[in-house]
Amino acid sequence: MKKSERIIAAILTMVVGVLLIALKGKFIGVIAAVAGVALVVLGIVDLFGGSVPPAVIKIAVGVLIVVCGFAVVRAVVYVIAAALLIAGTLLLYDKLKNGVRCMETPHKICEIIIPSVCLLIGVLLLFHNVKLMNLLLIICGILSLVEGGLILFNAFAED
Repeated sequence: MKKSERIIAAILTMVVGVLLIALKGKFIGVIAAVAGVALVVLGIVDLFGGSVPPAVIKIAVGVLIVVCGFAVVRAVVYVIAAALLIAGTLLLYDKLKNGVRCMETPHKICEIIIPSVCLLIGVLLLFHNVKLMNLLLIICGILSLVEGGLILFNAFAED
């Protein structure tokens, strides 16, 4: 990736982080609306390009997201919760069955903690409430800011 592309990616990542922190729950609705409108526009472009079946699907999904944005988001949250619960359970089972492969104690602890955190986040998302979702969105915003800062630092450091 070019230096200019990395700088743009870093700035966009940090903007998303700031929006996640500032808007919290409203940000999900904004992203859902933007994604829905983008799908409708892409569907119209495909329609003029002659790709009728993909265009109809994109337009239908886009309209569904715009009209039922929070219902779609809530469904996605449940899917993510289920995926985290399944992944955490399988990872933890594998670690307990086959043993921890690391020799150092901190790494052994991390190999057990990571699947446990997946399970915890999965349970919290499954029974999510507004305060928990806001907290998770703020954490995601902070992580996005850190990630954007790291991308920006690496863009200037690799000269």
